[in-house]
Amino acid sequence: MVSEPPEGYRRIVQIFEASELVLYSAVAFLLIVIAVISLLVEVSNIGNYLTSASPILVLEELFLTIIILELLMTVVGYMKRRAINLALLLGVGLTAMIRKIITVGFSSTNYQEFALVLIATAILVAAIIFVGDRTIKA
Repeated sequence: MVSEPPEGYRRIVQIFEASELVLYSAVAFLLIVIAVISLLVEVSNIGNYLTSASPILVLEELFLTIIILELLMTVVGYMKRRAINLALLLGVGLTAMIRKIITVGFSSTNYQEFALVLIATAILVAAIIFVGDRTIKA
């Protein structure tokens, strides 16, 4: 027969659960702030990028904002369901790799780094195919 834990243990667990919620809320809030700042910078720079013959930089910054929003969705999803959707988390990595591939001609990337990006992209695609829409409960 399993006995109930003492009252002191339950209070400690409640404090830790409340602390976890506060910390995840702080992370979510910071991601929102970062996403808004990223989008504002993108809007203010869009004219410069389009006139300087480097419109690919517009995509790079948009992808950065999308990555931040995907991370926010992961945090919010965890807070709602106490579970992490692996496909969403792998999608964040895949978006980051696609961002790197798109901007490879406009940034200083050597062949070895580009090869690693391609390998990482292939691994992420394979993981998304094999994992599917699996969710891990906390």
